Amino acid sequence: MKYTLLFLFAILFLSCNVTDNDDKLSSKICTDTPLENIQWIKDLINNTDSNGFEIIQYDYKGQTVFLINSCLNCTDNLITIYDCQQNKVCEFGGIAGLNTCPDFDTEATNATVIFTDRYCEKGTVISPKLYKKLDHSPIISAEIKQNCLHITFNILSTQDKIDDVTLVDSGSILESNPIQRLLKFNIKENLTKPTSVTVTTSFDISNLADDGETVILNIKDYGTIEYTKLITN
Repeated sequence: MKYTLLFLFAILFLSCNVTDNDDKLSSKICTDTPLENIQWIKDLINNTDSNGFEIIQYDYKGQTVFLINSCLNCTDNLITIYDCQQNKVCEFGGIAGLNTCPDFDTEATNATVIFTDRYCEKGTVISPKLYKKLDHSPIISAEIKQNCLHITFNILSTQDKIDDVTLVDSGSILESNPIQRLLKFNIKENLTKPTSVTVTTSFDISNLADDGETVILNIKDYGTIEYTKLITN
C-alpha cells in the first residue's frame, strides 16, 4: 500500500511539472514571439486589406492580449481584444459605441505595436526567425516620407497589383548613436509569362522607433537611411 501511494504521488508530481512547463512555454511564445508562433495572428496579417490593419500587444489583467484594429481608415470601427488562443476578451467602438472593457485604457500596460500598416500600403514585420529565413531582393531606391519607407524596385510579374513584397526587421538593435536596425526587403515574383515592371510600395516603419527617436535603418545590400519617427495623433 505504501509503495502504491508513493507511485501515485510521483505521477501527480510529474503531471503538475509537465503542466507548469507547458504553461510557461505557452506564455513565453505568446509574449515573446507571437508573429512567429501564433497561427491565427499570422493568418490575420496575411489577409489584411487596403483599409489598414494594426495589432498591438498589451498586458491586461494578468495576461497577454492583442488589440486588433482591422480597419484603420474606417470611422466607428469596432476594435476587438483577444487572448493568445483567440478567445475574445472584450471589444469597443463601432457605430453603436459598444464598450465591454471600460477600464482597458487605464489597466492595459506595456503596449507594443507588433504589426501596423497605418498611413502606408503595408506594415513592417519584426521577426528574427523570418529575417533569417527570407532572401533579400534588390532595391532601386528608398525614401522616407513621414513614417513610411517608400521602396522602388523591379519585379517580374503579371499582376496588376504587387502584393507579394515584405519588409522584415531582424529584431536586433545595434548600440550606436543613433541606434541601428537591420532590415531585409523581399519580393515573391510571379514567373508565369512575366513582364518586368518598376513599382513603389510604402511600408509603415513607425514600430521601429519611439516617438521623436532617430534610428539608422540598414537595408540588406542597399545601404543605410536615417529615420526620425514623427509624432502623430
